[in-house]
Formats: sequence, structure tokens, C-alpha cells
Amino acid sequence: MNSVKQGKTICRICEAQCGLVVSTRDNRIVDIKPNEDHVASKGYACIKGLRMGDFVHNPDRLKQPLKKVDGNFVPISWDQALEEIGGKLKAIHRQHGGESIAAYMGNPIGFSIWPTTMMTLFLQAFGARKLFTPGTQDCANKFAGGERLFGSPNDQVFPDIDHTRLLIAVGTNPVISKMSFITMPHPMERLMDIERKGGKVYWVNPRYTESAKRFGEHVPIRPDTDVFFLLGFLHEVIRRAAVDEERVQRYMNGYETLVEIAKPWTPERVAEVTQMSASTLRKMVDDYLAADGAAIYSSTGVNQGSQGLMAYWLQESINAITGNLDKKGGVLAGKGVFPSPPRVSEVPRSRINNIPYVNSTIPAGIMADEILTPGPGKVRAMFNMAGNPLLSCAGSDRLASAFDDLELLVCIDIVRNETAGYADYILPGLHSLERPDVPFYFFTFMGLMPVRSFTYTEPMLSPAGESRDEGLIFRQLCRVAGKPIAGSRLFQLLSNAAEAIDRIPFPGRKTSFDRLFISLLTLSGRLGGLRKLRKHPDGILLEPNQPGDFLGKRVNTQSGKVELAPPDLVERAKGLDKVFDMERQNACALKLIQKRERFTHNSWAHNVEAFVKGKRNTNYLFIHPQDAQVRNLSTGDIARISVGNKSVEVPVQLDEDMLPGTISVPHGWGHQQADGLSVARNTEGANVNRIIPDGPESIEPGSGMSHMNGVIADVARV
Repeated sequence: MNSVKQGKTICRICEAQCGLVVSTRDNRIVDIKPNEDHVASKGYACIKGLRMGDFVHNPDRLKQPLKKVDGNFVPISWDQALEEIGGKLKAIHRQHGGESIAAYMGNPIGFSIWPTTMMTLFLQAFGARKLFTPGTQDCANKFAGGERLFGSPNDQVFPDIDHTRLLIAVGTNPVISKMSFITMPHPMERLMDIERKGGKVYWVNPRYTESAKRFGEHVPIRPDTDVFFLLGFLHEVIRRAAVDEERVQRYMNGYETLVEIAKPWTPERVAEVTQMSASTLRKMVDDYLAADGAAIYSSTGVNQGSQGLMAYWLQESINAITGNLDKKGGVLAGKGVFPSPPRVSEVPRSRINNIPYVNSTIPAGIMADEILTPGPGKVRAMFNMAGNPLLSCAGSDRLASAFDDLELLVCIDIVRNETAGYADYILPGLHSLERPDVPFYFFTFMGLMPVRSFTYTEPMLSPAGESRDEGLIFRQLCRVAGKPIAGSRLFQLLSNAAEAIDRIPFPGRKTSFDRLFISLLTLSGRLGGLRKLRKHPDGILLEPNQPGDFLGKRVNTQSGKVELAPPDLVERAKGLDKVFDMERQNACALKLIQKRERFTHNSWAHNVEAFVKGKRNTNYLFIHPQDAQVRNLSTGDIARISVGNKSVEVPVQLDEDMLPGTISVPHGWGHQQADGLSVARNTEGANVNRIIPDGPESIEPGSGMSHMNGVIADVARV
């Protein structure tokens, strides 16, 4: 038995990217600890990151290519897999063109720079543009809003947590889910510092969340009425003339239009649907305006509603006109390591209802339509990398029918999940601990970091079995299909040469095509390349955020000013009276929201036995006792939850933390048919996304977000 080796790395499960110390022996993880010396996380890590060994060494780990033959998966060689997939891909492309090829990129790989980049370049090789991601299930409204207000999807703002005196946090629960669009390990400790320094935090949420129980003031709100709460807030700010007129005039356009939009929405009026009293709203406005540095921040609870883009627009407009944008203690504009990609002159649109792409991706809520709708551009080949859209996307049943309709479905993953069960081929990819890497997107392009840092990591392990780097898979498929990666023959030649060199045995090799790519990238970002970054396994600190470096300097709109009145959102605002009336009509209806859990992560943590022990082996219907009594429900009963003609059944958990009229069911469950997941298939629970509507009528205009929170539902005892 060899001695234990220790290495330092970063977790890539979520945006926090915490530093870890990984101990290995004989290519197996024996221990994972938080890295107390990491420049940003400073010894913090969550339970999921500390149990990554259970993902890497999972008994169901894929270690060789599989092909479906007569309904069963059989092992095949890499050469056979690449030749057959490449041949079919070539034939589909020749007959139907690039618009017949699409890809889905899942969350587990979304924080690694190399495979995500190579999938994009792979699609470019075929002239394919249809890239689906989880973004339109959780955050695309912010990308769409950033583009309209600030000029680019990557131009985003985040609360200056370490200096703010007042934070209004809407639809977020960082005790469980950390935070989104702000890279902040150990978020609760930092947030609690706001109160320790004499500031205040409001938690606006339909649930009395775990975060609100720790500190701050909980303000209940009826699900999916956030847009009206923000309209009432904006109305009150303008009524009080609490506007930084000098900043507005100098750095912003469209304020007068914003004034007209807010005029009818008094706190008394919006209280009719939000269930938040006018006095409560006014008290929040009082505190916000009195604070020397204040911020309104929202997350998935708002994003997944029917008006997520509208809410983001109003939220950031309030932050802007009150002088809190680009101000110490307010909201700061992220500053990535690399400049934002250039503005897109013409946004691509789907053939389905002419729906626009957002941040170069197409809404997942119309994936089934893109596959099932006949005609030019019908998707016939799909590549799914580290994703499980059958459980994570709305309209699961329809999506299953769509996958059956494909001529070619290839899944690249480390386990065989529900989506992979529909695949023609499954190719074993790498776990994040098996690849060299740097933090992606939120660090590189957006820079949403209170403490700006950057970390390079070497692999902690060699690939399991025949698992292969995803970037190499895409390059090899391009070669077999006769299409140069990224449409560049030079790039493909370099790729082929690098592949040949990599096959030459060379102990201690520290160069490879992926490392070369990362090195060139970090050199372009003035980070010194890998030679420098390898000397700093605890990460390096970058230049601190500077209030005052955004307005008039880095706003990427054509005018160079913050656009407070984007034309399409102004037009949508005219229809809010109708939305308001519908909310009043449905005041007594139950509204379904989703819920994050400490021991799960979307759909992909349920195959770890430690995470699904005892009562954690199922999801539940969380319902207020008042609503349960009306329906003769008690804890432990089985309830049927229906949306339209779709229903699922889950056990009941009475929960006084729920606002009456609100029910919650965590998503990502329902693994009973996943014969490739030996632990998860023995869990209970149901896939709530089966009853969430999909299709063009069920996504938010402009952002493509699926409506997954605040959905009207019926509940009955089984």
C-alpha cells in the first residue's frame, strides 16, 4: 500500500468554489477537509463538498462506453463508440444541417472551464446553436436583465455584503443553498456580520426559512407576487423623492418612464396580492433609505416565478436610482478576470414562437418542442453532458417522449441517470477532481466576488477506468465526423497533435491540451499563467472591488448609461394590471413552490447513501396545518398534488413555517426507474417537475425562464 498524498483543490459543486484539502492513496480519496489557508473560503466547506469521495468512487460510476442494444446497455470500445457516433452525426448533419443538432449542459460540470468551452466549440463545428442549460430553470432572468440594463448578460451586480447597512434578501435561503450570483463561501457568517455591525437584514420569503431563524426579520410574501412588492417599493421611493437626481441625470436613461410605471402601485394596492401590509412595506423603505449603503438582492425564489425578469429590472432600478448602485455598502458591479464578450448584434431566436436566446442559450422549457415539432430545424441529435433534464426541467413526461423521438442521444456523464436511460450511447466522463481546472464564469467573466480571488487546481486523481476528458471526446468526435473543432482546421490540427503527444508515456507530465488552454487563458487575464498559479494552491487575491468604477466607465449599453426603461419591459408593464387581477381572483388558491435541501443538490446527490438515510429518503409536501386541516391531511399521509391534468403523490409534512396558501415540494426526486443508480432508485418520493407545465406558453417572455415557483395547484388526500 502506497503512502497518503495530499493536494489542494477547489470544490466545483456550486458558485462558492470552496478550497479543499484532499488526501488520496492508490488513486482513492481517503479524506477531504476544508482548506483553512484558502484566500477566500478560509476553512469553510459544506457537507456535499466534504463527501465528494462518495461521488467519485460511487459503485455505479461509469468506467467504459456503453451502447444500447435491444433495449439494454452493453460495453463497447472507445474506437467503436466514436466511429459509430461520429458516423451518425455526420449523416444527420449532411441531411438536416446544424440546426438539427443540440446539446444540454448540466449543472455538475457548469463550473469547470474546459469541458464547457469544448462543448460550445463542438457545436460551432457543425454550425449548431441550440445549447440548453439549467440557466432557464434558475437564473436566466438575471442574464436577460443585465443585458437590458447594463449592456451585457455578464454585467451583473451583487450586494457589498461586508459594508452594507441594510440588506433586503428576497427568495433566498443561504443556510441551505448558499447564495447565487455572489461567490461567497460561508455566507451566513458574513451576513450575520451585518447585524453585528449595527445593520439589518430582511428576509422576504413565503417560508420562515432556516436563514430567517438565525437572525434578521422575516417578512412573509405570497409566492410569485414579488413584482408587485417591488412596484410598491419603487412607488414609495419615488413618492418620497428619495432619488439621487444627480446620479440619475448623469448616468441613467428612462427615469421618467419608470416614474409613470410606478405611479399606480401604492403599498395599499399591492398589499391586496402580496399579503404584506402597507405599513410593513413602508417600514422596509424607511430602513432602506436611512441606511448608509443598502441593497435589494433576490435569488431563485424570485427567478423561477412568472415575472422574474420584471422583478430583476425593478429591483436593480431601485438600487440604481437611490444612489446605491456602484456605492460602498450598496450593490457593486462584478469585474471578471477577463473582459465580457462583445455585444451580440443580433440575438438568435428559436423556430418555436420566435423565442429569443438568452446569453447564447436556448430555453430548456421548449426543448421538447424543438425535438417534437416537425419541419426545418427539428432537433434530431442531442448531446447531454452531466445533465439530467428529465428530472430538472419542467414537463418531464413530454420530454421523455421527445427523447424517444431523437435519432441520436449521447450522454456524457459519470453515472447512468434517468436521462441516460434514453440514450443510444453513454460515454464516461471525468469527475471534477480528475481534471485540471480554474473557476469558471462567475469568476472569469462576471467577477461576482466580495473577495476577488482566483485558484488553479491540478487533478487530485487519475481518471477512473476508461473515463475520458470531455474535451478530448468532443475533439475526437469532430475528427471522426470530418468537422474541425470550432470550425477551425488549425485548432483541429493542434488538437490532433496534442492528442498524439499525450499518448507518449512521460512520468510527471505537467502539460496537456487542457492545461495549455488554461495557461493561455490565464496569461490573457494577466494572472501569470500556470507556472505562477501552481505556486499558489491556496489561490491568489486579486485587486479589491472599488465602488465608483462602474457608472460612466464600464456600462456596456450603446448609450454608456444604465437603461432604466427597456422597451420590451415597459411594454410588459402595461399588462401587469391584468396579472394583478388574476392574482386577486386566485387569492384562495394554493401556490406551489420548490425548496432546496441541505443533503441534496438538484437531482444528482441522491445516489450517495449517507445523504438519503432515514427520513431523507423522499421528498415531502410541506403544508401549513391550516391548509392541511381543510383537506383532512396529517403528517405521514400521502397527498396527491395536481397541476392541470398532471399529478404526483408524496408524503405530507405539516409545517408552520409555510405561509398559509403556500405548499412546497423539493424537486429532483423520483428515481424509481433509474436502474443505473442503485441507491437512488430505492428512494421514495416523486418528480414534481412532471406537473410543472412546459412549452412556449409556460416560459417568461424575454428571459425564457420556466415558471416553477408560484404555480397554482390542488392538493387532496390519497
